[in-house]
Amino acid sequence: MFDAEDVFFIFVIASFALAFLFIGTQLYFAYFRMNEILSSLSNSRGIQSRRSVMGTDPFTRFFILISVGGMLTFYKRSLKGGDLDAEDYKNFPGSLRRMITLSYVAALFGGTLLFVLWGIGKHMGWLK
Repeated sequence: MFDAEDVFFIFVIASFALAFLFIGTQLYFAYFRMNEILSSLSNSRGIQSRRSVMGTDPFTRFFILISVGGMLTFYKRSLKGGDLDAEDYKNFPGSLRRMITLSYVAALFGGTLLFVLWGIGKHMGWLK
């Protein structure tokens, strides 16, 4: 049915599709939910220290969102380190937290998958 190169190609295409989905969700968060995110994390030191770099461009907004995603995904570490305020985490909207966390974990998975696929492709001689 499918040989190994076909399966490899399908995984590569799926990884890139995941990357585009991540970029789309980041654009949505950056331009439609950013005020809600920042107001929900108003006491968190990690966000307040990064807030000054945020502009209207997508890159600085993505930087803030990746910081928020890391803090919400690894919240125990962020709480322990003082970047995330315990009250902010407790009062953060649950559905928004789940969407941000899912997006962040999917991006981590997709990035890891691309590196693994690159290694497999080099090892098998499919990539030059």
